[in-house]
Amino acid sequence: MDGYQWQHNNGVVTVFSAPNYCYRCGNQAAIMEVDDSVQDSSKEDILAHCKFSQFDPAPRDENWHKSPRTPDYFL
Repeated sequence: MDGYQWQHNNGVVTVFSAPNYCYRCGNQAAIMEVDDSVQDSSKEDILAHCKFSQFDPAPRDENWHKSPRTPDYFL
């Protein structure tokens, strides 16, 4: 999954700040930059004013230990 996702006919964007969320989602993270001329654009042209920088998760080191218990909010 990319570090961002457009929804509702490109009217809403979700930007993910945590790559590979909880080491189980496999998503990238992203930063969204919007240029100054977006104020003068129409709703249909907003995508042309947005730039995304995407990031992969940092690799785990050999000292990382996975918790043996899955948190309740994933059940």
